[in-house]
Amino acid sequence: MWDDELDVVCCGSGSGALAAAIAAADADLDVDIARGTRPSAGPSGSAAPWLGRGIDDPETREYLDELVADQDPSLKDSGDTDIEVRTLRRLSPASPRTPVATFRGADLRDWAGQCLRSPYGLLYTRLTERGGMPMETDAGEIIEAKVLGSIGIAAGAVASAAVNDWLLTQVRERDIPSFDDTALERIVFEEGEIVGVVLTTPSGSRNVRVRHGVAMSTDVGTAGAETTRRFETAQTLRVALVGRGASRFSRVELLTTSPDGRRADLALGDGEPRSHARSS
Repeated sequence: MWDDELDVVCCGSGSGALAAAIAAADADLDVDIARGTRPSAGPSGSAAPWLGRGIDDPETREYLDELVADQDPSLKDSGDTDIEVRTLRRLSPASPRTPVATFRGADLRDWAGQCLRSPYGLLYTRLTERGGMPMETDAGEIIEAKVLGSIGIAAGAVASAAVNDWLLTQVRERDIPSFDDTALERIVFEEGEIVGVVLTTPSGSRNVRVRHGVAMSTDVGTAGAETTRRFETAQTLRVALVGRGASRFSRVELLTTSPDGRRADLALGDGEPRSHARSS
């Protein structure tokens, strides 16, 4: 039945799939990227699926829709197309003495919504083996971050374009197989567990068994929307996949630190000068 067997298959045209593939390759996992998108003949706007537009396999559709059942459809197009720049207290794991935040299901729902509405979001079908470390933000919040590397962004550059180019370069340098004409057709389940995927290719379907699950870009809604925010001064930042404990959702973000514990002045602009980075 299977044409191939891999550790991870990363699906979608967004930055999340690229970042997940880089993280997997750095962990010595076998990974492919299916960057194609399936044409959607279904509804658009708030009636369109949050995940997997164009996928109509009933079992896959039920699985994806269940993951987002607690999301408000009216918020689907309210995402920010600019990549998040997050300030940390330090670029190292949080101290073991750092208090653990009280678990609130609403926080995970809100985080999932942020990722779903972002062109940089990512869904993991498994919660384990993502390689993130707990880090503390300047506001005292604990996040999980998998740092992929450093990026130098020139003055006047649009951050989103710079990050996408950087991710594509990292994929090429690692020789990660990437197929622009291949898209996710359906997820294969056995006794309720995800065991593989069926991909649509120019030469027909390709059945791939996966050992460590599937990663999907959440690149719907705001995907492809234009961003205008530029860096007013040259910056060196870290590119990372940021998530929350117990959440299947992550997104690509840029990380920086502030030596005195305050928010760093990143001089971001979107037509008018901005003195500070945003913090979610």
